[in-house]
Amino acid sequence: MKTVVKRNIAIDELDQAIVNLSARINAATYELLIMIRQFDERAGWLRWGFPNCTQWLHWRCDLGLSAAREKIRVAHALKDLPAISKAFANGALSYSKVRALTRVTNALNEA
Repeated sequence: MKTVVKRNIAIDELDQAIVNLSARINAATYELLIMIRQFDERAGWLRWGFPNCTQWLHWRCDLGLSAAREKIRVAHALKDLPAISKAFANGALSYSKVRALTRVTNALNEA
């Protein structure tokens, strides 16, 4: 994947480009987590002979084991958190914020 970055653009334009890209990354990360949750729920990792989704993510996506576990935990937690999911999907929340929120939020206290 080739990325083109303009040189010598106005600082305000660069500021906005960074903010926009960050929001797109957040939305893409939400999409990735939803796919991971579906893959885990369907036990897709069994096809490659892995005992769990964590091991598969470690191997297939080159994630550290703790990072893989956290992505799976957050992915499953989002299932019961529609407001956080919506904000994450729209790019308004970063993965780090969502990760922290899913440690203390549940379906009963999300609102």
